[in-house]
Amino acid sequence: MNEFKKIEKIRPEVLLTLVREELDLSTDFVYLSGEQPFFMSFKNIKYYVYVKNISSAYFSDRDRTTRAQLPIKPEFDLIKSSPFTFIFLGYDGLNDVFVCWNYHIAKERLNVGKSVSFYSRTFFQSEVKHGEFLRKKLKNGDVPVLFKRSDLIEFFNNIDTFFAIDNLSKIKYTSDVSKKNLKEEENYIIEKDEVDIKNGRLLKVTNIELLKKIEPYLKSNRILSAAQLVGEHYQNQYPKMKLTDWIDLVRNI
Repeated sequence: MNEFKKIEKIRPEVLLTLVREELDLSTDFVYLSGEQPFFMSFKNIKYYVYVKNISSAYFSDRDRTTRAQLPIKPEFDLIKSSPFTFIFLGYDGLNDVFVCWNYHIAKERLNVGKSVSFYSRTFFQSEVKHGEFLRKKLKNGDVPVLFKRSDLIEFFNNIDTFFAIDNLSKIKYTSDVSKKNLKEEENYIIEKDEVDIKNGRLLKVTNIELLKKIEPYLKSNRILSAAQLVGEHYQNQYPKMKLTDWIDLVRNI
């Protein structure tokens, strides 16, 4: 049975407190205003952040499916027209885990429906370990990031590395008032893209285009060339990784 069907929802002001408990540990964080959503800055970059409880999606045939929902709020119109990034976080209080969906898409979906749902799974959330960002790819192309609350500071330190803006047209979300595509969106392709935060290492390559690009090199056993291409692709995202690290990563593909 989905334990999220019975869990008591955490109040908005408590969700803000849970976030601030971690972010206040960083001198880069400044709380500016609001509750849910709230306005903040990190490393002098401003963000709107909205945290909602993750709950059961109440699907009889997909009992382990969870979701967080964007309601309609007057302040969302202001946020949508602002130049600042909007971050939608789902909070799993059972596992003390956040789920972040593509924030470019989340901002586009503000106030487009009575409740716009963003999905996850209970077993995704239970897999998350401290010090790692866990990524799960959905059939619709979305790749939400799951991480422990204790890693919030590192999340904002690495926020620019999680979501590209080039594939937005390929990603579709459904609202509760349009469920006909829900079944398709709930068919997950399970892939991990794990990052070792402490050691600054990429643990697994899941970028489809990159994998296609290096496939000929792997088939012809040109490991060094493949490793160089992967290193160039990620550029300075993982500065602690040396060529030998990229080679080891490629060997495990």
